[in-house]
Amino acid sequence: MVVRRKYSLPECTLIVEGISEPQGADTSSTRPLLSVLVNAECHLVGKPHAITGDRAFLEAFTATVDRYARGLMSGLSASSPPDSPVDIEPIASEENEKASLHRLTVRQSDGDEPIRIDLTTLQLFDLVEALDQMLADRRTLPDWSIDFQPRTRHEAHNEEPLQKRAAPFAVGASGLVIAAIALFALPVPKVERPREPLPNSTEETSELTTTPNGDPPTVPPSNGVENTSENTSENTSENTAENTSATVPDLDENLDTVDEITDPDRLLALRYNLYQELDRNWTTEPTFDRDLEYRVTVGIDGAILGYRPENTSARNYVDETPLQELVYVPVEGGTADAEALAEFKVVFTENGVLQVSPWDGYPSTPSDPPTIDDIATLEDLLIEVRDNLYDQWTTEPRFDRDLEYRLAVTEDGSIARYEPLSSDASRYFGELPIESFYDPAAGVVLQDDKVSLAPLAEYRVVFTPRGIIEISPWDGY
Repeated sequence: MVVRRKYSLPECTLIVEGISEPQGADTSSTRPLLSVLVNAECHLVGKPHAITGDRAFLEAFTATVDRYARGLMSGLSASSPPDSPVDIEPIASEENEKASLHRLTVRQSDGDEPIRIDLTTLQLFDLVEALDQMLADRRTLPDWSIDFQPRTRHEAHNEEPLQKRAAPFAVGASGLVIAAIALFALPVPKVERPREPLPNSTEETSELTTTPNGDPPTVPPSNGVENTSENTSENTSENTAENTSATVPDLDENLDTVDEITDPDRLLALRYNLYQELDRNWTTEPTFDRDLEYRVTVGIDGAILGYRPENTSARNYVDETPLQELVYVPVEGGTADAEALAEFKVVFTENGVLQVSPWDGYPSTPSDPPTIDDIATLEDLLIEVRDNLYDQWTTEPRFDRDLEYRLAVTEDGSIARYEPLSSDASRYFGELPIESFYDPAAGVVLQDDKVSLAPLAEYRVVFTPRGIIEISPWDGY
């Protein structure tokens, strides 16, 4: 499975792509684990060149940037590590004789000219912050961390005399003493307690309804406008009765009779279906700075029957999620009929990552997804996929080596999953026709009004620089 993470700041965007290992017994998080780095890209605002490389390059790049930034903050000179493909040195601008820019030199290959980028101090520290966010992300390269080494006596030598270095501190200390004497005579300001109690999480939660483990799920009114604290107490009974009966399925009467879905295979299929539906419809760029967490109720047919915000940000920014548009509302209104229900924890993160997992986890480990094992079907699908790729591959190859992928294909020839098997395969993916047939929603099917995982056939596909496509079953016949 290909995983793509983006760490964005105003002046810098860091994108890492890699391969996720199977979750295995780790069910603590449904966010994929990026364990094998395939490619990294660093984009700086206003700079024409993107900095790209593999894991070895990213490690050297991070070590050099970190070493230089720490030296800059401490006032001590910092040289790049030996044999590093990356180097940073301070330079002076025309307007300022002192160093106000930082020249980043990147040597990505022996034959190419090195890339030189002059960074402002703001761009430098945004770059440092992006790298720090990546290193702090426990689901991205968890086996990697920077080993901070103490500075040697030679590196820590400061050419400035002690009197010159101590002068700013002495001036600042004397100014602080003068300010303290001047402010001592001022009266202490009176602080009044707020006249009205501030709302707490308990009060906010009490205004919401819950989902099938106890109470019915809640959906905000169809117009997307929330009641204020002043008119809530007056209009709650009238508005709730009017809006709910007209637009929201009321499951309260059915909760005692509707079964909870506990089959791990069914939960896995519903989770995959819910993720694809939300991911496909989440097109709004996040403006919130905290993760939005919801408790979402889903029917056995995959329909979203209701949801409940689990934190204040989730309630305030619900308009930036697709939940309101995707909730199933019967045409005739009233109660939504459901044979069985499942609850999922849905998190829209501030970084634009969607997370979906069963609310109470899986009762047991789900079975492996179904596969297509019939030899005749495998051969027919192989020919169909190969012909479709040839038909859509109309551009001349610009790569000079084989690009290898792992494709999971449904019985109708749709590509439900793909995985680049090298950094070059990830880099040149946009030039290939795979995306034309990529449909992750095809990985689930609706049979007898129940969501199930579709059986898949896996193939090894190689695109060669000569324009030839080689394809074979992943596990052979």
